[in-house]
Amino acid sequence: MSGGNVYVRDDEFGWLGAKINSTDGGKADVTVYVPTDSEGKKKPKEVKRSIKLSEYSGESLPLQNIDADGNLIEKEDMRDLPSLHEAAILYNLKTRHEKLNPYTRVGDMVIAMNPFQWLTHLYSEEQRTLFADKIIFKAPEAGDPRKGLPPHIYETSAMAYRGLAAHGLHQSILVSGESGSGKTETVKIIMKHLAAVQSLSADSAIFSADATDAIVKRILESNALLEAFGNAKTVRNNNSSRFGKYIQLQFDVEDGRSAELAGKKLPTCVLAGSINNTYLLEKSRVVGHESAERTYHIFYQILAAPEDVKTKLWGGLAGATNSSFKYIGDCEPLLIDDMTDGQKWEETANALAGIGIEGEKFDTFMRAICTVMQLGNISFAENPSNSEETIIDSKDELNKLGDLLAVETSNIEKALTTRAVTIGRETYDKPLKLSESQETRDAFAKEIYFQIFDYIVAVMNTMTSAENNYDKANEVQEFGRVSLLDIFGFESFEVNRFEQLCINYANEKLQQLYTLDTFRSVQEEYEDEDIELESVTFPDNASVLRLVEGRVGVIALLNEECVRPNGNDETFVSKVCLVNKDNPDMLQGRLFRPYEFAINHYAGTVKYDARMFVHKNTDNISSNLLDLACKSSNELISVELKAAADARLAKPSGGRKKKGQSTTVATKFRSQLTPLMN
Repeated sequence: MSGGNVYVRDDEFGWLGAKINSTDGGKADVTVYVPTDSEGKKKPKEVKRSIKLSEYSGESLPLQNIDADGNLIEKEDMRDLPSLHEAAILYNLKTRHEKLNPYTRVGDMVIAMNPFQWLTHLYSEEQRTLFADKIIFKAPEAGDPRKGLPPHIYETSAMAYRGLAAHGLHQSILVSGESGSGKTETVKIIMKHLAAVQSLSADSAIFSADATDAIVKRILESNALLEAFGNAKTVRNNNSSRFGKYIQLQFDVEDGRSAELAGKKLPTCVLAGSINNTYLLEKSRVVGHESAERTYHIFYQILAAPEDVKTKLWGGLAGATNSSFKYIGDCEPLLIDDMTDGQKWEETANALAGIGIEGEKFDTFMRAICTVMQLGNISFAENPSNSEETIIDSKDELNKLGDLLAVETSNIEKALTTRAVTIGRETYDKPLKLSESQETRDAFAKEIYFQIFDYIVAVMNTMTSAENNYDKANEVQEFGRVSLLDIFGFESFEVNRFEQLCINYANEKLQQLYTLDTFRSVQEEYEDEDIELESVTFPDNASVLRLVEGRVGVIALLNEECVRPNGNDETFVSKVCLVNKDNPDMLQGRLFRPYEFAINHYAGTVKYDARMFVHKNTDNISSNLLDLACKSSNELISVELKAAADARLAKPSGGRKKKGQSTTVATKFRSQLTPLMN
């Protein structure tokens, strides 16, 4: 095969193009073409290499897809590539990406490469109309309606609309990818398209979101709120979703028989409402983040608001900047959607007004946000007269916090520096050490913010759900649904913590779902055409899932450590590595620290730092803090945290909780994933 154009593996580039010079037994001598510039305009460097063929599938090097002129073949649908393998897929995507063609088709799926710029021509009214006409309103009676259309995310939204309107079947769209791949933006594009393309009569549609009614406007504006309160800058992504969301768009779909009798080609299908479900907000980001990252956008927005607005909300905001608050910290200015934090503040305030949070309610809401920021400025010191006790040594900051909560500062200091302990019928206040007081302060800030986020989602759902807002809700037996799942992408950082474990666990579940569904659909296609299907093996991540969610897996052993007296992170790591030592996907290297372990995920090996795993999984807040919150005159804080306190005191319906059955963060997340996967 001398002279053949192939690909070889490369540590830096993944795969590189090469030409075979000669082969001898299990070895191939090749010339590898190494890029010398990022844009590929300069002549590549030619490097001679000797390749062991045993390291490649089938003991042969994967072929390049080359045309008669020696150029790489580019295809809109990867199934049309002459040779289909990992390297061919990557280079086809690379070629299209360089031509600013972000979308590529793989059968029924669309792959989107993030261009990191807005390509206006792809999302014009003409494009929306084109895909709506071809796929929905003027689709052929038989065959693939996408035929002749370039790959586009609009085909996904249009096919979902068609499936719901024409066949009355609920639709699901899964948006998956690594952090920074553009999932959040893709979901927004899909939602805007579905909101714009509505069949109001037999053969008419609206192609402008501006023409939709107030409920649809609220649905679209809800994205701005979710981003303000749930998105943050990370090292990979300036607008990273730090939570998962499952959006159910509700449609009033006309009965097919009624539409047929009326002579309509397609039943009327109108967007009537939406419901958001959210998962695993990254609470730890409220109280700390890496130097190159930011906490949630809303904090920077409120600090970028006009000075008169800031002063009206709370005197402590007058003249304040990011560096005035320790949780926020100084950072470089950031543009999101080409908008400054100040411009985003206006957008967020308008979106809040759209769901009824305005006037005094708005002021109360923002003062709750200020309370979270101010908690970070509370500092502690050892009591000079008793080293086992802690005092607050930032009295000015304490007074500001007291002003926000409208609670006596002595009550705040007691709640942050002591813990109520009950022995028998006696309850007394146990002094906290300095580190414990700091953890208590941070726990309070995280809990308040979490309740604020939950409150926002609940109000949004009240103001956007079809049941509460659609004027014909009483006439609809069941709303049709187009559901969008936008869940955190796979993450592997320099330091990976509890949040990354949960995120990567969710991605393992999605990977399993995708694999099973893909091979099941192929099997059904073969059976429909009476083609004999030989036994097929495919990548299976069942052992990774057993390691994470199994009876003696990571979650089970972490939960056990959370209820064990003096349970700690290093004991957890020791147990999970010992019990799962025979699982090939569990790793603990000789150079690992006692709190480190690694898992072989489908997307690569990730080493986890288990410090704070037990604390984050338990996620308890002391009764002292809940009592303090309930005394606050800020209704948002007092009402929402009282509800949390009531839920904590409530017994499960089956009576007493069994040991080890406390609802930990990991257990709750696993229970949320189960219905999603089904």
